[in-house]
Amino acid sequence: LAPCPLLKEVLDKYSQGEAAPVPEYKAGDEDPRNRLNHLSGEEWLYFTKTVMTTSYPSAYGHHLRKQHGANKPPQLMKELIEFFTKKGERVLDPFAGVGGTLLGASICEPPRKSVGIEINPKWIEVYRQVLEGHPEIAAGEMHLGDCRQVMKTMEDNSFDFIAADPPYNLQLKRTMCTGKDSPFNNRHTDYNMISQEEGDIANSKDYDDFLRAMGEVFTECFRVLKGGRYMVVILRNAYQKGRYIFTHADIARVAQEVNGGRGFIPKGEKVWYQAGSRLRPYGYPFAYVPNIVHQYILILQKPNR
Repeated sequence: LAPCPLLKEVLDKYSQGEAAPVPEYKAGDEDPRNRLNHLSGEEWLYFTKTVMTTSYPSAYGHHLRKQHGANKPPQLMKELIEFFTKKGERVLDPFAGVGGTLLGASICEPPRKSVGIEINPKWIEVYRQVLEGHPEIAAGEMHLGDCRQVMKTMEDNSFDFIAADPPYNLQLKRTMCTGKDSPFNNRHTDYNMISQEEGDIANSKDYDDFLRAMGEVFTECFRVLKGGRYMVVILRNAYQKGRYIFTHADIARVAQEVNGGRGFIPKGEKVWYQAGSRLRPYGYPFAYVPNIVHQYILILQKPNR
């Protein structure tokens, strides 16, 4: 068989000493071929585990941020941002809350640029208070409003990474528990996330309405994210009206259906357990009702077309 012309050319160059040498680097160094992040091979490998347990210390204004029942630990967001971005790249959080993603971007090594959108002015004020108490942390760019509308003002392909933490448990009038849980609680928040803001997805009338709204969010996320880059969605499954809801699977499906069915590509998930999550005696002593103490971090990619 005749040798491949391209392979023959490469071998000829090597034999004549013309080919560029393979760059050398030591263990722990960043691979020069790495275009995604600044991690070493060991750090990259460790991140790819599909289960993570965290117990972060109370820091970065936690005494203020805990007013928000679903505040994202800046340390967690730092880990995600450092894997999916490089220095100087832009991060978007369409559900910024009290600024966990923006704080995480600022404490990255080196820091990244961040933009957040939050519909409730109360949580933006908390973020500002956190910054006042930590002048060493650079402020991210925070916008007030419905993320579906605010993102329409942003340019196509203008972000390198998106981290979304949608309001995945709707504000139903009746919860699974009616006060019996108080002796067992070990977290100091009432998880009251209800707002009166028009367009707040947390106030969707039902689960189908919530999924429709998330489709609108993902449509804009898809547009503003650069091709080939990643979006993570942090969410917890739900238990409502006597049924377990696989929210993470529904959200993944919705993300794939945007852009005329040629939307985000599912790339994986991480199961995140935050140590110390409180337990509630939901079904005791009559029926099994789960304490959902883990969350999913869905990893989705925009096709590079």
